[in-house]
Amino acid sequence: KDTVPLALRANVAHNHVLHEHIVLITGRTANIPHIPWERRITVDQLGDPDDGIVHILAEFGFQDPTGFPEVLRRVAGRYPETDLDPEHASYFVSRIRPRPSRRPGMSPWRKRLFLALAQNAPSQTENLNLPEDQTIVVTGEVPV
Repeated sequence: KDTVPLALRANVAHNHVLHEHIVLITGRTANIPHIPWERRITVDQLGDPDDGIVHILAEFGFQDPTGFPEVLRRVAGRYPETDLDPEHASYFVSRIRPRPSRRPGMSPWRKRLFLALAQNAPSQTENLNLPEDQTIVVTGEVPV
């Protein structure tokens, strides 16, 4: 909530326009198995209720499914910024991909292990239960 997500920056830079409704969702996993829906979602209008941008913090228990479309369904129509149809929402996901480099800091074997684990990590789209036909993934590379 304190920075502009990579996907939002890239979309504005490429299309030179902001969408009418922008919902930024941050998901966190707590160290408890389940969090009821009435305590799971926190909405922050980021200071201006008329700018069309809202931030949602969704906390999930470690056994709860992390479905961002369900989060949108639960806040739809409750705030001016969430006056939207979740079934027709477009999801923009920021993905940071590490790439090998000669930068110092990590020993070579740790760097190889880190890159292998990152390569085999599950898709954020699947993890967040996002519909593939409504999701755009914006990737940025970080040298390690």
